Amino acid sequence: MIFLKNFKLKKYNSNIKNIMLLNFISSFIIQGIFFVFIGIHIKTLGFGESIVGKILAVNSLAIGFGSILSAYCLGVLGRKKSLLLGIMAICAGMIGIGTATKVSTLMFFSIFTGIGYSFPSTSVGVLLAENSKPEEKVAVFSTNFVIQSMGVICGSYLGGGLNGIFSKFFDLKNVIPIIFYLCALLILSMMIPVLKLEEKIIKTAKKSKNLYITFRRIMTQRKAYGFILYNTIIGFGAGLVVPFFSVYLKYQLNIDSTSVGGIMALSQVGLVIGGLSVPYVSRVFGKEKTIIICQLLSIPFLISIAFPQGIVVVAISFLLRSTLMNLNQPLIQNISMDIVEEQDRALMSSMILMTSYLTRAISVIIAGYIMENISYNLPYYFTVTLYLTGTYTFYKFFKK
Repeated sequence: MIFLKNFKLKKYNSNIKNIMLLNFISSFIIQGIFFVFIGIHIKTLGFGESIVGKILAVNSLAIGFGSILSAYCLGVLGRKKSLLLGIMAICAGMIGIGTATKVSTLMFFSIFTGIGYSFPSTSVGVLLAENSKPEEKVAVFSTNFVIQSMGVICGSYLGGGLNGIFSKFFDLKNVIPIIFYLCALLILSMMIPVLKLEEKIIKTAKKSKNLYITFRRIMTQRKAYGFILYNTIIGFGAGLVVPFFSVYLKYQLNIDSTSVGGIMALSQVGLVIGGLSVPYVSRVFGKEKTIIICQLLSIPFLISIAFPQGIVVVAISFLLRSTLMNLNQPLIQNISMDIVEEQDRALMSSMILMTSYLTRAISVIIAGYIMENISYNLPYYFTVTLYLTGTYTFYKFFKK
């Protein structure tokens, strides 16, 4: 019960509640359904892992570069208008991907979806930092992380369930597009919490509209620079394996799509438990030590996934790896917002997103080629090396 006392939504103000609702819907649809099934959809159309990697790469590039655009829009247009713009782009992109059959068209709409998704991705951390009190920040970010994880769980289970139901009535190649069309309609519900946000939250963003000056100010701060470097290394490592998890399960281990959705959802269950324990664990070990410990402990389970011993062991490894590697996400998000001034948070958030997704875009192409032409397991070794390097980098800059 000590963990549950941090998960009390009633104690937060209405803006925080609406931000968390926005994040839940976004996680439910984009992370829980779209990101899980996009790789399988491309494979179903008859394309190989290299094409899957390229389409996922342009999506990552779009999220990365789109984060800079979103940071600019957050300052010029304000929070509400920027988020509404992103929602419409996501909706159009998902419909386009569900309809397209050519690689060029799939890439175009993948870019569209990525740019749209960059808006809520950039905004959530900034909005939470602006609307929470200093003494409640860790609890707010951990609660938001739990809600995000629950969204991914529900989305993965629903996506897997709908896939199983629709497969009885439609051709396999039409099943996932139908799911994407439904998601495009559901994504519009994100407008509800956005429209309920109070206008006072947009004032801070207008203090600093010159992105170049803000960029220079951020990069001259040692901790901010070190954090971005750490994030870049981890992002490159994640891009080698994470985007291919669903493809790996289905085509390397021959697991059906419904079970894939279930395993991907199970990998998020531990995040809910972990997210609830973040405030307590961080008080015991400190935020920085918690991040280092969790990342190091996740590595053996990542190796276990590369050497599967059956679906049960794989599912458990997914659960524990995901729990440990992502348990630190609320703390990482919290630290990234605390090490810069309030008017610099929007650009800092976008820089973190950009470096993570740009490096992921490069590594996902490399991984796609390796998996198609060499081995499904080799990228996992590179990821382990990069995770160790990234963890050491974080320790070097934050050990004091």
